[in-house]
Amino acid sequence: MPGPHGGQYGPPAQPQHPSYGGPGQAGYGQQQEWRPRPEDKGFLGALLDTNFDHLVTPKLIRLCYVLALLLVTLSALIVLVVGVWVFQLRNGWLLGLLIMLSAPVVWIFEAVLVRIFMEAVVVRFKGVEHLRAIKDKI
Repeated sequence: MPGPHGGQYGPPAQPQHPSYGGPGQAGYGQQQEWRPRPEDKGFLGALLDTNFDHLVTPKLIRLCYVLALLLVTLSALIVLVVGVWVFQLRNGWLLGLLIMLSAPVVWIFEAVLVRIFMEAVVVRFKGVEHLRAIKDKI
């Protein structure tokens, strides 16, 4: 005859977890509450979610990236304008030429830094989504 935790032919034993409790205690045999997936709410719904179950940053990352690229382009144009200004000075043509030639290098360097930062943010949030999917399977 199987014991209280089941045996060869009895029911399987319930897992013991500090927050799980036993028969007659709160949480015993109850299902976890259903929470909607992040795709269930739109931008405004996710923005007003006070439980932070829905993330806004993944929805905004494209906009942030485009704005960052616009700012990077603006800074490279400023470097180019400074180069033209220095180029027009007396005896400053060589320095002005070097500054103008550095404008594309500045743009590429800043664009790469922005891309690395944005990818790091996206990887962080994709990790959260994958962990949430794993949690939902359990």
